[in-house]
Amino acid sequence: MKERDTGTILKLSPLGDHGLIVVWCTAAHGIVRTAARNARKPGSDFTGRLDAFLEGELLYSFPARGDLATLHSCELIAARLPLRGDLAKLCLAGYLCRLLLATVEPGDGNPEWHKLISGALDYVASSPPRLAILEHFEKRLATLHGIYSPVLPPHQALLRHFQNLPSGRLQFLDYLPS
Repeated sequence: MKERDTGTILKLSPLGDHGLIVVWCTAAHGIVRTAARNARKPGSDFTGRLDAFLEGELLYSFPARGDLATLHSCELIAARLPLRGDLAKLCLAGYLCRLLLATVEPGDGNPEWHKLISGALDYVASSPPRLAILEHFEKRLATLHGIYSPVLPPHQALLRHFQNLPSGRLQFLDYLPS
């Protein structure tokens, strides 16, 4: 059965010679991994529609076994192009996506995950990158996981609970104004 959903692309990986594995945060199913067969072939229906941070309306179907759904189509909703024109914005957006992937299990259909990442990427795309954006995202993420405490910085609460957070946070903290 085909599912129609709205999602934000968090990660892309090659699949064979011409395909892509596209990891989405969707409104209905949370983290979903899809296979976009022949997406890297010239003239593909996916040309220009699959790139990191894009928001799209997607049509996909879950397999009988495994966790790699088949992506049938994607209609672009928001390209978030400003994220590609500023290295600090690009690094911040990439870290937010990696942090979400490190803390949210595939199949957790809470629509708040999609609202969180979609809203954060929209904000980063339209605003100067600042440390406050990262801290607010970490606080909301910790709150949604039920581990936020005002006595502990949110990134420390996330680190204590999940132990393996993505690298990169310390590298760009010096480049983000408060």
